[in-house]
Order: sequence, then structure tokens, then C-alpha cells
Amino acid sequence: MRSFFAYVRAGYDRRSLYVLGFLAASYVIVAVLFNRLIDLSRGMDWLLGGIWLFMSLTLVWGFDLRRDIRLATVAFFGGLVIEWWGTTTSIWSYYTAERPPIWILPAWPVAALTIERLALVTARAFPTRLPTTPLWWLALPGFVAWMTWFAWPSHAVPSSAVIFAIMLAVLATSTDRRRDLAILVAGALLGIFLEYWGTSRWCWRYYTKEEPPWVAAVAHGFASVAFARGVWAGERMWARLRIE
Repeated sequence: MRSFFAYVRAGYDRRSLYVLGFLAASYVIVAVLFNRLIDLSRGMDWLLGGIWLFMSLTLVWGFDLRRDIRLATVAFFGGLVIEWWGTTTSIWSYYTAERPPIWILPAWPVAALTIERLALVTARAFPTRLPTTPLWWLALPGFVAWMTWFAWPSHAVPSSAVIFAIMLAVLATSTDRRRDLAILVAGALLGIFLEYWGTSRWCWRYYTKEEPPWVAAVAHGFASVAFARGVWAGERMWARLRIE
């Protein structure tokens, strides 16, 4: 247990302070640019504040510029695809009626990097003899079946076909099942808080009117698995180009 906490403490260094300062400045800029979306008359939203504080403190842990830029880039464009799918099929919609809103896109890289950090800690906390393969088959294909059922009312829309294909590709290209499980668990835990905040405040709503649907919370974990797979695929393509 002592070694586990030592591992967590070691992730914070001087770079963490620099990144935290950069994040604070970024949050101020976003707040100024999208001030029309902020209603201060209702007072402080402590849940939202707590979520962003936790994400920020997690994000600055173990900072690695080269690695993080790759994941953030994939998560930004991956989040764009996810938002395009969800809003064009009306599986969920935002109070601004945008399809999708531009202001939600930067949240995807932040969440992906946070989940990546949490997954590193989660994987270390897993028991050594964890039956990884059976749990992987239960968790990831199980989620794909669950999400397919949830999104089936939109199966005739082309964007749904794209998402279904991506989910199958993620399953077919697994190279580290223990890591997949850690990312899925970490993302689902964070997703519970993100989705509860968004649906309970009516920032976004799902067609089922749940606050939130459980599948949506777990989807944050699977999306992060997909982002990690995207980074892996990009690195392989780059390596081949360099060889040629």
C-alpha cells in the first residue's frame, strides 16, 4: 500500500505546477469567450466545480507533452465524431440545440487525459492474478452489445453505422486487455459524475430522459479505449512511413 501511494505522489513535480497554471488560464479564456452560457445568478455549482478541480489535479499528474498531445488530438477529433453522431441521431441533445456545440469539444481531450491518468493508477491497483481475459470478454463486448441496443432506434442513420463499425474495430484490435479494462473502469467512474451533472442540469438530455442512462456513463470509458486505440494506430502508421 505504501508503494502505491508513493507511486501516486511521484506523479506530481514542477511540471505539474506549470500545467496547472496553463489550465487555469485556459479555463478563464473559455469562460470569457463563452460567457453568454454562464448564469451566475444561480450561485456556485459545487458539483461542477468539484469535477473540474478533480480533473485538473488528475490531469497534471505524470505530465508528458509528447504523449499527451497525441492523445488530446485523437480525443478532440474522436469527440467530434461522437458528438456528431449523438446530436444528428437525437440520441442526446443540448439546450442550445447545436449539432454539436463547439464549446463541448475541448472537454473531450481534458476528459480523455484525466481518464488516462486514472487508468494508470487503476491498473496498478488491480490484483496481480486478475482474470483479465474473461473480464475483458464480459466487459467490452458486453458494452458494445449494450450500446447497440441503446442506440438501435437510430440504426438506419449513417452516423450510427459509423459508430457501430468503430466499436467493432476497437474490439478487433485489442493488444493489452488489462489496460483496456483499466481505462474502461476509470472512464466509467468519471463518466458517472460527468453524465449526472450534464443531465441533471439539463445541459444535455438523452432520448430516454434518464439522469443519466448508465450506458452513457460507461461510454466514457469505452470512448477512451477507442482514443487509446487511435493513438496506437497512428504510431504504427508513423513507424511504417519512417521505415519506408
